[in-house]
Amino acid sequence: MMRIGFLPSDFNPMILMLGEAEDCRALGGVFRRFARDGADVVFGDLGFCRMIGTDLRLTASAGPPGVEHHDGHAFILRVPPGTAAGFAEQLHDLAEPNRVAGSELLDCGTEDGIAVKVSRGEYTDDFLAGDVTRK
Repeated sequence: MMRIGFLPSDFNPMILMLGEAEDCRALGGVFRRFARDGADVVFGDLGFCRMIGTDLRLTASAGPPGVEHHDGHAFILRVPPGTAAGFAEQLHDLAEPNRVAGSELLDCGTEDGIAVKVSRGEYTDDFLAGDVTRK
C-alpha cells in the first residue's frame, strides 16, 4: 500500500509517498497512463494508495507545474505529459528488484513550493500511519 501524506515545513514542505516495489511500479503505471491520456487522477481513488490527511490530484490543467494547495481540501500536482513520462521512468528504476531502498524526487522544475518525494525502504512501516481519511 502506497502511503501518501503532506509534511508541512517552513523551509522544505513535501508530499511524501512511501511504498514497496510493487507500489512504485503501480505508481509508474499511473504516470505513464497520465502521460498518454492526460486524464486527471485522484490518488485517494486508486486502490493501492492510502491518503494520510489531504488528498492529491494529478492534472495537466493550465497553470504553473508543481504542487499547489487547493481550497484547503486537496493538493493539485500539475504535471506536463512529457514530465509525467519521465516520472514513470524514475519510478520504474525505483521498483527494480535488486534495489533494496532509495527515493526519487518528482521534480517539475520549480524551485519554490512543495516537493514530491517517492521513497522505498527508507522509513518504518508506521511512518505516515496517522488518521486515514480515504482508502
